[in-house]
Amino acid sequence: MVRQGAARRGMRFGLRVGVIPAVFWGILFLFVAVAPFGSGPLAVLRPGLIAVAGSLAAGALLGVVTGAALAVAPQWLVSRGPLRGLLAAGLAGVLFQAEVVVVAVVTDGGYRPTLLAFLATPAVAALAAAYSGDIAGRSRRHPWLWSPGAVRELVDLCSSPDSWGSKGRRLLRMMW
Repeated sequence: MVRQGAARRGMRFGLRVGVIPAVFWGILFLFVAVAPFGSGPLAVLRPGLIAVAGSLAAGALLGVVTGAALAVAPQWLVSRGPLRGLLAAGLAGVLFQAEVVVVAVVTDGGYRPTLLAFLATPAVAALAAAYSGDIAGRSRRHPWLWSPGAVRELVDLCSSPDSWGSKGRRLLRMMW
């Protein structure tokens, strides 16, 4: 039995997981681009853009595959919390290695950042296990996974006549 919306909720989860390293890399490379290093701006911005886009893509991949797997998994597996959590954690842990690859590519094989990204794998797996009930559609503990029309809310936010500070606060409330 296919559960409706599991891949969409998985995508929301994965993008939230991917936003964390993307924001980190974006801020890091923004400061590097502003600092005068003598190289052209494109040479400095290219790794930053690769890091941000790669982190978001890795998170989206993680979320969609986890959600799709929970959507098509047998009912007996999804109805049992520990088994569902193990499935989600295993998939998320394996798929988070895409982020490790992104870090390795961007840092030219730097072992410290790559090791740090690798060591974050259990945390991502634990998060996926904790959110697996909502992703599979078995519980509604995390309302941000269930909110319909996030794109519609974003368009309404951008077109509202509010101040930028008010828009920023609304955007943060939407995200978290």
